[in-house]
This record gives sequence, structure tokens and C-alpha cells, in this order.
Amino acid sequence: MNLTVFGASGRTGQALLHLAREHDHGHGQGQGQGQGQGHRTTAHVRDAARLGDTPATRVVTGSVFDTVSVTEAVRDADAVVIALGLHRDRTTALYSRGTATVVGAMRQHGIRRLVVVSEAAYPPHARGPLAHTAAALYRLANAPAVRERRLQDSIVTISHTDWTILRPTLLTHRPSRRPPSPPAPRPRAHTFSRLTYRQLAAQILDILDDPATYHRNLYP
Repeated sequence: MNLTVFGASGRTGQALLHLAREHDHGHGQGQGQGQGQGHRTTAHVRDAARLGDTPATRVVTGSVFDTVSVTEAVRDADAVVIALGLHRDRTTALYSRGTATVVGAMRQHGIRRLVVVSEAAYPPHARGPLAHTAAALYRLANAPAVRERRLQDSIVTISHTDWTILRPTLLTHRPSRRPPSPPAPRPRAHTFSRLTYRQLAAQILDILDDPATYHRNLYP
């Protein structure tokens, strides 16, 4: 599968590229079933240096607002993953404008499969008293980012794509007690669960070619 990753230099993007390379090697060495299908990856980044030693078959540099670089990045893709993250200026229209640019480029190339990594920090994607309390505090502190997420949701769900939105609650680098190959994401919001970036990457790869996950919000 040819996979294009936007936000490739972020933690989720880098974990996904590393795991896709492992799957590619397992497939190429004929190690049997269960190794996953081989993946060729395109990383779209503003600064290629931020990838470090993260493996990618192809790297396209540019802003996610730049139609030319985005269109080049999705060329020949079978699936696209949007794993954008706001860090410094949380008022920028990264999620909405960036996602709209990607969706437009996908339409131009006739690409349908889209997986978006979002979050479960706002209704109706938070469940349980603790989750609701934390979500309320998060919205107070990050109102512009939440507005951007809602706009991103609207762009994705009315797009022509076969979309899936993954909504983790808490991501961490720390090893988890959960098994290395995590279970399938759940179709309903749930209380807090901790997930490593690698586990989230594994779930992304697992659902890429699963039609049962199309047009669904899923909760790792």
C-alpha cells in the first residue's frame, strides 16, 4: 500500500512511519502471515530535518496549506493519514485549512481512503464524569484548538472520502500494560485509556483497508 502521512514529523506520524517500515520489511522477507502488508510511505513535512532517522520511502517538504506540495504528496497514494498537531500557535487554522487542502488534493487524484487522528476532548466524544470534567477544563484552556477540531470534523465527514476518525484520549511514550498488538478501536466514546504512539500507529495500519471502519468515529 502507498501511504501518505501528513504531520509526519510529529510523534504519531513518526511512530506510524517506523511501524510501516517494519511491516514492509516483514512482508518483503516472506516471514509469513501476521506481519502485515508491505507499505511504501510518503512523509509530508515542513522541515525534513525534523524527521531525523524516521524512515520514509519519499519525503515531500512544504506547508500543509500549500496546494502544490500537498498535491505532490498524495500522488499515487492508496490511503492518506492526517496526524496534524498544534503546538506553539494554537489559534492557527491548521486543522481546518490543512485538512481542506488535503481533501481537495485527494479529490483531484481520485483517492478515497482517509484516516484522521483527532481527539476525544469535547462532546460527544467524552464519556464518564472524569472524562467530562477533564474535557471541560481542556476546552476552557484550548478553546481555539477545539473550534479547529470541530471544523476539521465537518470537513472530513462531508468529504467524498472513505474516512475514519480515530479519537485517543491520552497518548504517551511510556510502555503500557496493554498488549503490543492492541485490540480494534471501539465504536463508542469511553472513559480514559492510555495508549502509546506505537499502539495508535498499529491501529491505524490495522484499519486502513477495513471497509467496516469507513465513515466511523473510533476510540482506541
